Amino acid sequence: MDNKSVTDLSYLREIAMGDDSIVIETTEAFLEDAPAAIENIRKHYESEQWQKLYKKAHKIKPNLKYMGMERAHELILTIEEQANTGKISDDLGEKISEFCSLCHQALDELSDKIEALKA
Repeated sequence: MDNKSVTDLSYLREIAMGDDSIVIETTEAFLEDAPAAIENIRKHYESEQWQKLYKKAHKIKPNLKYMGMERAHELILTIEEQANTGKISDDLGEKISEFCSLCHQALDELSDKIEALKA
């Protein structure tokens, strides 16, 4: 994985109207909830529980937008659609792996960004 940032909080800052406390609170909630959601997405894929996968993908989708995670958002749209329709592509596992990897990188980035905002 390269060092290119996978998050961008400018959209969240815009809807928070520049209020850092909202940015911090929203990001901390994502940091708290995302690890379990990411793990569940992987588990539901591995156990072929498509409706559960769809629901988890659907639930995390807006948060990815708030965190400026463009590539992860693109991936979750594909994951969500395939899980909902049951039309699973041969490369869905690769997409899930890439999604999880991006999310883990994002969690590290966001932790650093929040610490900087609090400083």
